[in-house]
Amino acid sequence: MPTVIENERTGEQVEFVVETAELLRMDVTWPRAGARAVRHAHPGMEERWEVIEGRAAFEVDGVRVEAGPGSSVVAPKGRAHLAWNPTDEPVHLVIEMRPALRWADFVRRLFAGEDAAQLLAEFPDEIVLAPLER
Repeated sequence: MPTVIENERTGEQVEFVVETAELLRMDVTWPRAGARAVRHAHPGMEERWEVIEGRAAFEVDGVRVEAGPGSSVVAPKGRAHLAWNPTDEPVHLVIEMRPALRWADFVRRLFAGEDAAQLLAEFPDEIVLAPLER
């Protein structure tokens, strides 16, 4: 039975539903308003969000959009992006990473409290910080 892991700092909850080399599918809840990560890119992966419940906000390559249930947003491989909960209500999403690379390992270790800077150095194909938009 899959287990749900929680990031104590952000409250984000993740359940890994599918873990193959080609696809990582996660059932995710963002329980409160605000961002969970800084602007970043995935050099070796595409990230796709599908909003199941609530409203989520996204910025991909400087373009901002809000999305509700049934909407999907994609950050192509290597494109800078942010995703956050712009409301006071929880947001339920399905997030897919293609290919999966080592993203599940990164998330598990980050949520367990490991040093983010060290993880960034260890996972350069999975995630890099992106410059701030001007």
